[in-house]
Amino acid sequence: MAPHDAPGQEAGQAAQAQGRVDLLRALDRLLAIEPEEHALRRILSALADAVPAVHAAVLLVPGDEGRLAIAAEVGGDGRPPPPADGGAGLAAGAPWVRGDPGWPLPAGARAGAAAPAGGGAVLVMGTRGEGGFDPEALALLRVAADRAGLALERGRLRRAHESAEEAARRALAEVDSRRRAVDYILGIVGHDLRNPLGAVHMSAALLQKRGGLEGWQARAIERMRSSAGRMARIIADLLSYTRTRLGNGMPIDRRPARLDEIARRPVDELGAVNPGREITVEVRGDVSGSWDPDRLEQVISNLVSNAVDHGDPASPVRVELSGEPDACVLRVRNTGPPVPPEVLEHLFEPFSRPPDEKSRKGSGLGLGLYISREIVRGHGGEISIASDGETVITARLPRSQSPAP
Repeated sequence: MAPHDAPGQEAGQAAQAQGRVDLLRALDRLLAIEPEEHALRRILSALADAVPAVHAAVLLVPGDEGRLAIAAEVGGDGRPPPPADGGAGLAAGAPWVRGDPGWPLPAGARAGAAAPAGGGAVLVMGTRGEGGFDPEALALLRVAADRAGLALERGRLRRAHESAEEAARRALAEVDSRRRAVDYILGIVGHDLRNPLGAVHMSAALLQKRGGLEGWQARAIERMRSSAGRMARIIADLLSYTRTRLGNGMPIDRRPARLDEIARRPVDELGAVNPGREITVEVRGDVSGSWDPDRLEQVISNLVSNAVDHGDPASPVRVELSGEPDACVLRVRNTGPPVPPEVLEHLFEPFSRPPDEKSRKGSGLGLGLYISREIVRGHGGEISIASDGETVITARLPRSQSPAP
């Protein structure tokens, strides 16, 4: 090698090294831009700054009738696409456009390069120079196209997510509107049926009390009275359900009471209605507190009736009342086949009934446990159910009203 060639070789190596440094810096600037739709023009500007030969950079996206439309541009003149082609050649992924590239680059561009950006989008850069673009410039174009494509995809996903959320909100609003309409109708029906049904029940009870009826007449009056009483309980459940679902809550009228005295009447009534079924009550400790006796009678009646209906007829239903320092605990136990876990988790929901084909009674709307839960919650308490050879429903009732949170 001649001595005078050494300085030229060193200068060439230095230029190559500087070119690599410039390329890395340009890549860093491109990759530092967050790929979001609002940053599309920044991506194009970073490409134009990194490649001195670039005079214009244009991002095209699919538009109407298969044509490409300008989504962002730097150095362009925004002219509309020609009616014949509309960028179809670019959309096909042609890597180079030589000669006079035409749209979407501005007038005066002598060469251009295109890179796909995904989803039919294309990033095009153009130059007015004679030399076209070197490999480093094309590499930067591909990186910029990838970043722009990622930004477009993020925007598409964001809009799809927002659209799905809006559709879900509309669906939930529609469901809520229909539920409230149904609840309102149930409340009206229950309220309007209560008075005439009460008259039927009273008339049947009066005829029974006066006596003088024998045989089929006495049996018919007893069936009337029993059926009217069962219908009255269903209507009471509907009214309670409607009150809770319409947001009014379960009204609780607290006063001093004893849980064992509250339990006596519903247990006696259910024992009389089910003469062949043993129902026991066990009391441990102090079971006094401040409660709504009428509402708790409803809870005990629902829980014991549920145990009678779904438990083993040969086994007793046990009602256990126990006192704790700040609360009393009510447990209702019955033996029988265990309730599956997938059924247990829904038993306190409205209109939910266990799939027990051996149940002795098919009447009712599946509201008893739901209403019992709402009454217990209205007292600031908790209710739960467990089933493993023995089904146990446990309600914990604070002795006094808890302070409002």
